[in-house]
Amino acid sequence: MGALVRVAAVALAGSVLYYAGIVNSMVIERPDRLGAVLVVLGVGAAVTVIVVALAWDGRSGERRSAPRRDVFVHRAAWLVVCVMALVGASWLVIAPRQHSNDWTPYHNDAIALNECAARLLLAGRDPYLDLDLFACYGRLGIGADRTTPLRRGVFSEVPVYPSDDELDAAWVARVRDSAANVEFEWRPSYPALSFVLIAPWVRLGWDTNVLYVFCLLAAMTLVLVRTPAGLRPFMLTALFAAASLTAFTVGGSADLLYALPLVAAWLWRERRWSGLVYGIAVATKQLAWFFAPFFLIAVAARQGWRVALRRAAEAAAVFVLANTPFIVADPGSWLAGILAPVADPMFPRGAGLVFLATNGLAPLWPPLLYTALEAIAGGVCLLAAWRTRHSRPELGIVLAPVPLFFAYRSLFSYFFLLPLFAFAGLVRLPLVDVGPAAARLTGALTLFALPARLGPRSRRPVEASPAAAD
Repeated sequence: MGALVRVAAVALAGSVLYYAGIVNSMVIERPDRLGAVLVVLGVGAAVTVIVVALAWDGRSGERRSAPRRDVFVHRAAWLVVCVMALVGASWLVIAPRQHSNDWTPYHNDAIALNECAARLLLAGRDPYLDLDLFACYGRLGIGADRTTPLRRGVFSEVPVYPSDDELDAAWVARVRDSAANVEFEWRPSYPALSFVLIAPWVRLGWDTNVLYVFCLLAAMTLVLVRTPAGLRPFMLTALFAAASLTAFTVGGSADLLYALPLVAAWLWRERRWSGLVYGIAVATKQLAWFFAPFFLIAVAARQGWRVALRRAAEAAAVFVLANTPFIVADPGSWLAGILAPVADPMFPRGAGLVFLATNGLAPLWPPLLYTALEAIAGGVCLLAAWRTRHSRPELGIVLAPVPLFFAYRSLFSYFFLLPLFAFAGLVRLPLVDVGPAAARLTGALTLFALPARLGPRSRRPVEASPAAAD
């Protein structure tokens, strides 16, 4: 599979994720069986295509000639990629007017609670202990629809998810008596850097959604830096064509705060500082923890386990350093916060396998059974990464989120960044550079101009960065 085919495949998978995410949000508002099937199939198909694009033997270069039918198919694929690139780019254009579609910048409780936690931090208080959900939401002007309800209290008998009326009724009751709140998640549910990193931005009074968009653009830039010169126009087109990246970042996601350091660490994992940068990711959001074994396997495959263990120690040191003030202040509150996603009784939610059950297409199993499926999938992915650690060392970055597809809570936000991670893996492969003539022969298209002339270095296969001396 040549470089241009791989890039187009990931871009098209990102386009499928874009539409799956739109349907997912519609079905959550109005349950629909066909819509649920389309979402699960769409996410599953996109994940499969991305994994295959990274798993295929990347040592073969672009063919100088191809059968006419292959050229036609390739050109048609790239035409779709170019159209979707316009869709993806349009989300960045409308970003300043996003409030017209959503009247508040606090699109979900992750964004809202992180901002309130940052304000408490700036005031010298411990967010894990002192955050008041109702005071926070009252100041931000939002309510129950931006919360994570819990399966206890008045919601203990709700089978799938509380209705809007049930949420509003419980919210009104708890506003009057916040001490009795057991129905709504109120603690910051992420490690400390999730609010520490945004505190200067919040102090200046700026919209944190803008910061998250900047993080996406920075991550995309890092991918382009590692891309061979002749491939950059196609990669830039593909990054925009994977419209899930821009659409759901502009639509409201704090995940880019962990994704940016994760991408940087993966791209330059031979460097001494990569463990520290990865530590920033794991100290920001728990999703980065799923990448830890895959990151260490990839490091060990090239530099040995001694270096891999050193990277692990560096990442752990960053995590401990960032969280120590809160651990010391109140270890129980800190632990309850970061363990909330797995310890608190949350409702089933997501775009993975459980979405079929929440829409009446399959029985809703106990949470422990979904956890078992997730663990089995995780073991299979780890085994695949281990067995291919020398032949396909970039596979791990896209295998890491796959087990979440089987989780009791498989939120769509767990998957929309997969194309970005895939591109970060692709550009580290020994790809043969592509000049204008080769691109014409294969039928590839791009929205951006190709360089007029390629230097002698860019005509050779681009190898992964040599290991830094350790």
